Amino acid sequence: MVAASLKELDRRIRSVKNTQQITRAMKMVAAAKLRRAQDKLIAARPYGGKLEELLDGLTGTQIDHPLFEERNLRRRFVVVISSDKGLCGSYNAGVLRQTEDWLKAHDDDGVENVIYVVGRKANDFFKRRQWKVETVIDDLGGVIDVPRFNQIADDLMHRFLKDEVQEIRIFYTRFVSTLRYEPTHATLLPLKPAESDGGATAPVRKSVDFLYEPSAEAVLAALLPKSIRNRVFNAIAEAATSEHGARMTSMGAATENAGKMIDSLTLFRNRARQSAITQEISEIVGGANALA
Repeated sequence: MVAASLKELDRRIRSVKNTQQITRAMKMVAAAKLRRAQDKLIAARPYGGKLEELLDGLTGTQIDHPLFEERNLRRRFVVVISSDKGLCGSYNAGVLRQTEDWLKAHDDDGVENVIYVVGRKANDFFKRRQWKVETVIDDLGGVIDVPRFNQIADDLMHRFLKDEVQEIRIFYTRFVSTLRYEPTHATLLPLKPAESDGGATAPVRKSVDFLYEPSAEAVLAALLPKSIRNRVFNAIAEAATSEHGARMTSMGAATENAGKMIDSLTLFRNRARQSAITQEISEIVGGANALA
C-alpha cells in the first residue's frame, strides 16, 4: 500500500517537472520575442512622430480629403486585436471585456456594429456571444510583420472609401511595461483635422511653416494612407508586444508555482518514505522480540 503511494508520488513529481520544463522554455521564448517586438516598436516611433507632425501642419490648412469625410451609413467597423494563442494571462480578457462593454453601450445608437477581428481568441469570444463577425485575420501569430499590417490597413481604408462603413474604431492593448499593459481604443477613420497619434509616446508637436511641393494637396494625399498604415502598425505592434510580455510573466509564474509544487510533493514523499521505513523497522524489532 505504501509502495503504491510512493510510486504515485514519484509519477506526480515527474509530471510536474516535465510541465516546469515546458513553462520555463515558453518563458524564454516569450522573453526573446518581447525584446524583438520592443525593438521594432521603439524604432518605428520617430517615423510615426515626424509623419504626424507633417500632417498636423497640412490638416490645419483645411484641405478636403475623403478620409476626413463624415458619413451617415449606419454601419461601423469595430476592429479588435487579440492573440492567436493562449497562455498569456489576462491579456485577452482585458481588451475583449472592454470591447464588449463598449458594444453593449452603443448597441442602441442606431448604428450597426460589425466586428473585424485580428486574432483567433477574439473570433472565438465574439462568435460564442452571437456578435456579428464579418472579417477574421488569424495568421499573424504575434509576429510584427509590416507588409501584412499594411495589407490590413489598406483593406480598412478601401472599405471606408467604398462607403461600406461610416466609422472604424480599433480596440487593442497598449504596452506600458513588461508587467503592465492597458486595453484602449480609438477612432481610426474618419480622421479629424489636426489629429495626431504617432504612437504611445508621440513627441510634442512644434509649430513649423513648411513649403510643400508640388502642392499641399498632393503631399496630403500621399501622406494620409501612410498615416493610417502607421496607426494600424502601432496598434497591432503594441498588442503583440503586450502579448509577449503577458506570456512571459504568466509562464514565469507557472514555472515558479511548479517549483513550489515539486518541493511540496517531494517533502510529502520523503515523509511517507520515512514513515514506511519506521514501520518496517518496528515490524522487524517486534518479530525479533517475539522470537527471543
